[in-house]
Amino acid sequence: MPVSMEDVRVLASPTRTIHHTWALTFFCRPELYLQPSSIEQLQTIVRAAHQFKKTVTVTGSGHSPSDITMTKDWLINLDNFNNVLSFSGHESGLFTDVRVEAGIRIYQLNAVLSSRGLALQNLGSISDQSVAGIISTGTHGSSAYHGLVSQQIVDITLLLASGDLLTVSPTVQPDLFRAAMLSLGKLGIITHVTVRAVPSFTIHSFQEIIDFDKLLEDWATIWTSKEYVRVWWFPYSRKCILWRAQKSGKSLSAPRESFYGTWLGRKLYESLLWFAIRIYKPAMPAVERFVFRRQYGWESTYGQGGSEAVQNSVDGLNMDCLFRQFVNEWALPLKHGVEVLKLVDRAVTNAADSGEYYVHAPIEVRCSNCSTPEKDSTPFEIIEMSGGIGAIPGNTLRPLLDYSPVVPYSHTGPISNENLTLYLNATMYRPFGHDPPIGQWYSEFEQIMVAYRGKPHWAKNFIGTSPEKTNAGPTTGEMVGLASVFQDWYGDDGQKFKAIREKLDPDGILFGGREWAVRNGIIC
Repeated sequence: MPVSMEDVRVLASPTRTIHHTWALTFFCRPELYLQPSSIEQLQTIVRAAHQFKKTVTVTGSGHSPSDITMTKDWLINLDNFNNVLSFSGHESGLFTDVRVEAGIRIYQLNAVLSSRGLALQNLGSISDQSVAGIISTGTHGSSAYHGLVSQQIVDITLLLASGDLLTVSPTVQPDLFRAAMLSLGKLGIITHVTVRAVPSFTIHSFQEIIDFDKLLEDWATIWTSKEYVRVWWFPYSRKCILWRAQKSGKSLSAPRESFYGTWLGRKLYESLLWFAIRIYKPAMPAVERFVFRRQYGWESTYGQGGSEAVQNSVDGLNMDCLFRQFVNEWALPLKHGVEVLKLVDRAVTNAADSGEYYVHAPIEVRCSNCSTPEKDSTPFEIIEMSGGIGAIPGNTLRPLLDYSPVVPYSHTGPISNENLTLYLNATMYRPFGHDPPIGQWYSEFEQIMVAYRGKPHWAKNFIGTSPEKTNAGPTTGEMVGLASVFQDWYGDDGQKFKAIREKLDPDGILFGGREWAVRNGIIC
């Protein structure tokens, strides 16, 4: 049935005509910014895109700081498609499968789950993303006992370019499910998701100051010492913050005091960053040391307990990302962590000594367990193997475009560093909207990552590699992409993803943001 342009325009936002990332790193003016609230409206948009030869791109919160969602054609935002549809509790009481419309933001889902005595098992650094967004980009937390956030997904429903709905799972078209679990928004429109929640819990955390050299010395045992572990590295201070936590039933405590959690402290920090970017670059090490002292103190508290807090699971697992920023995060085997951090430390120190470049802190150091069994396992098999710690997964399949390294799965015995993925995140802040120089730092950082089998987080501000643009990235930080290495890095799984995409959408209707996709080898 033909669709009129008016049928589409009525779904357009009357106020939103410009799309940008949360970090204000990229902007575009789509022809239409559409906000449907039903499957029928989504299907109307897809039919119209065929009829009027338009491409469709889906966006959520815009927290991916790259140009992955930039388009001149039609942009769909699913903020109005955000209902929680059903709860299906397991007879064991260990988990509940929750069916949602995929536009719901994580903070909205968190609130609904909390009202039912439930919680998500694992979260990324923030809860502003949509459910579709965290699935599409490979969001992760920091735990040796949890994988990507998509590990909690039981099934996914896609609206295909044909206008048909298709629900996939580990047992129904598993290859398509693996493609959909990290689809980059280039496979189909994720409309519905079933996510596995667990009974509500609090997070009991211990936060310690640890010297950088001591972190490396105890690397072998730190990451498996608690269910959730993350490190913030302050390279000019030669110190780190070691945050370790476990699930708890304890009552909430008062929050930790925070220098930059106050209005004055936050503005002072941002002003100091601006000064170090715009006025006097060599001030950056002193800025870092000043802020570290005000926020955390100075003397090591490692092994003494540090500061202790009990928070709800959301506040405990999320973190304050501070200011708008460039983010360049890579995944590599955690067993190489000591060697890699020593090389990054040497690069940062040498660059500061020569005045070549300066970095911002913290450099985030996190881990996940993205290892997968040879066959899809039941939640109860996983619980038994993990000793009752960690995830009750919705699935145990590896996404086709998973950027984490392939590492051994621990079938018996305790989890070790051999089974884990290390994430290193080089954040560069944009104080008051001013860009820091990132090209030299990111180029040297990426050379180290590649040497240790690293791959970049798809949604971040990586440079990549391209024989046609050998000088662009190191000079400016401009993304040149992964097209030249895509086949080598993603192999058969990458080709399988491309074949599935081509079969489902041969005309490229649901393939907006084409420039980013070509640059990174998703299409030729």
